[in-house]
Amino acid sequence: MSQAIIILKEKREAQLLLLNLIIAGLLAIFFPGSFPNPGNLRALGVGMVYDALVAVGMTYVLILGGLDLSVGSNVALTSVVTTLLLARWGITSVPMAIAMGLGLSATIGAINGAIITGVSLNPFIVTLGMMAIARGVARVLSAGFFITDLPASFEVLGNASVFGVPLQIILTLGIIAVFDFLVRRWSVLNRAYFVGTQPDNAETVGINVGRVIFVGFIISGLFSGIAAIFLSSHLGIGYSQFAGGMALRALAAAVVGGADFTGGKGSVWGAFLGVLLLALVSNGFVQVGLSAYWEQVVNAIVLIIAIWAASFSEK
Repeated sequence: MSQAIIILKEKREAQLLLLNLIIAGLLAIFFPGSFPNPGNLRALGVGMVYDALVAVGMTYVLILGGLDLSVGSNVALTSVVTTLLLARWGITSVPMAIAMGLGLSATIGAINGAIITGVSLNPFIVTLGMMAIARGVARVLSAGFFITDLPASFEVLGNASVFGVPLQIILTLGIIAVFDFLVRRWSVLNRAYFVGTQPDNAETVGINVGRVIFVGFIISGLFSGIAAIFLSSHLGIGYSQFAGGMALRALAAAVVGGADFTGGKGSVWGAFLGVLLLALVSNGFVQVGLSAYWEQVVNAIVLIIAIWAASFSEK
């Protein structure tokens, strides 16, 4: 990774961190009795877990110059299949059910990557189709109902705490930290920046661009799968309607975090800070008593502004 890209990433992350601190500070000042409340902060953190994981996977695909609109439907289908395995399909081992669920989510990503690289179709078209297919299969398998009667050992993952901090928050931060380190330091993942910026030149120096993109979509699928496991474990159900607006939130967070649609830009922690920004804004809506239904509108506006700001800065 070039020194220029590193500097730009760190600058964006620092700006986002400062912006988040300012917003959090203002919320604490104007709503001292509710915002800094441990219960509110815990809910804020837990709510961020799923979007953060999906946004990180989305960011990696955007760095490659791609797009994955199927992330929300991947979450829903993985949730449904994993919980069906435990509740109705005779799998008694929780680790095995989780592994099979993650295998499904990775397979969804692999199918996206294989079609995009093998048939040279636009990622928007492919993942839009997969979004409909995965959501439809989830609805068929669950018949639109909640999947309940899950073993208590499965629900521990999403509800246990360590020194008062939810386990899923700790695990998510650990996963993101490890992935960020690998993207920065491991050439196998770091070459995504070169592929996203100069795919033709990447081929000439011996990089198998198709393989890198294929792996990138598998990674995006896996992050969606992890989010699905945490979400189903926390709520104790599987549901085909999970993550309805997650693709938009993940895309908005990734772009706010420095990624764009041209490829070669973005960072893991930038995506995380983008999710934090959206979560703080949403929490602010709750504090002032505005309807939570405005959240999707705000996310879309944030995405448009972030894209405009990115294009303006390049002129």
